Amino acid sequence: MPSARAIAEALRESPGAAALLARWETSQTISRLLAPVARSVAPGMDLLAPGRCELRDGVVWIAVDSAAESAKLRQATPRLLAALSTHGLQVYEIKTRVQAGGSSYPGQGREEASSTGLPFAAVTDRGVSAVEHAAEELPDSALGRALRRLATTLARRRDGTTS
Repeated sequence: MPSARAIAEALRESPGAAALLARWETSQTISRLLAPVARSVAPGMDLLAPGRCELRDGVVWIAVDSAAESAKLRQATPRLLAALSTHGLQVYEIKTRVQAGGSSYPGQGREEASSTGLPFAAVTDRGVSAVEHAAEELPDSALGRALRRLATTLARRRDGTTS
């Protein structure tokens, strides 16, 4: 079986693969340089995780888990750019994108109201119908399943079978 070094050398011989490999290596270097700054701004953020940083045409794209992390990184952009410039990397801009799927909100998805002691808002037939229709339109996905669960919950609340 060829070693990692032999594979990298073989990829460098192909112009297209060499460019892709160089971009990947630069993205890895950027991740290592920005990780300490990102952790100081957003303690839970791990820029060393696969797919977190990507360099495209002089722009670093950073995938974050929430809008709050995105805002914190935007505020720290001058520090991030300075860290890259210090190491001779020419980056013109840093952009973020929020990755769907992760939630850092505790207790999300529970049956009870988020404000205990307060009643749920009234559920109307029109509201239940709109959610059911939206659920039917979506394919079997995480969002589609969530909408179907929401439709069921709303129908039970409308019918008075749950609080």
